[in-house]
Amino acid sequence: MNENKILSMVIKVLLLMVAIMGSSSFASVVTYKVTGVLYEPATQPNNTNFVGSFDWDGSVVSNLHGAMNSSMYEVDDVNPDFKKSFPLLHLNYQLAQSTEGDIVTASVFLKNSTDVFYGGGYQSGDVFRYGTPFFESNTEVINSNAYFTFSFDKTTMAGIVQSMVYGDCTAGGMMGEFCMTGHSPATNSLGQNIPFGSMGAYPLSLEITAVPLPSAVWLFGSAVMGLMRFNRKRELFAA
Repeated sequence: MNENKILSMVIKVLLLMVAIMGSSSFASVVTYKVTGVLYEPATQPNNTNFVGSFDWDGSVVSNLHGAMNSSMYEVDDVNPDFKKSFPLLHLNYQLAQSTEGDIVTASVFLKNSTDVFYGGGYQSGDVFRYGTPFFESNTEVINSNAYFTFSFDKTTMAGIVQSMVYGDCTAGGMMGEFCMTGHSPATNSLGQNIPFGSMGAYPLSLEITAVPLPSAVWLFGSAVMGLMRFNRKRELFAA
């Protein structure tokens, strides 16, 4: 087999790989970074921040995960003393999402459970932790859960700031039996109108940005084009 045939086969294989990588099943999934900030008037200069990412295929959110701080304390992920500093909360369980018109809402949790507040669930406006002994008849077991919820417009991928909600019922987010929370005006599970979080927290900013493709993908494409140009020059010289 001569060099031209070998080079031709290599180019065909590379082009096939590019086609596979560019197929709808691959190219339609885009990874987005999400950064949300809820203003905490009672813990300044600390706010509650969520930084994470998710995959979006045009209709479904997947692989949503990220980290959130407990705003009442400094962050120390290496040597927290659990008095003045606490580690980040790593929220890795995407357990809920919904779509209403063009608005997509997704929630991610610290534990593999959507039970955050007393009575179960994660209703905005609720504050008592799941498993609280405050109610003597309660049979729930404390699970120290936390969560973050946000929404975006799927036509523009713009984040909807006022949609952000968080609840922190871990040790770093507890005030007695009350959890740290943050949200826009909401109606809790008792039907009460709650204007903001348990310590006055409310949504401040939400940014959703596409994560660029790895440089290796572009280098791979450039290499293919380079081989094609090289082969073309060889053919011209041979002629």
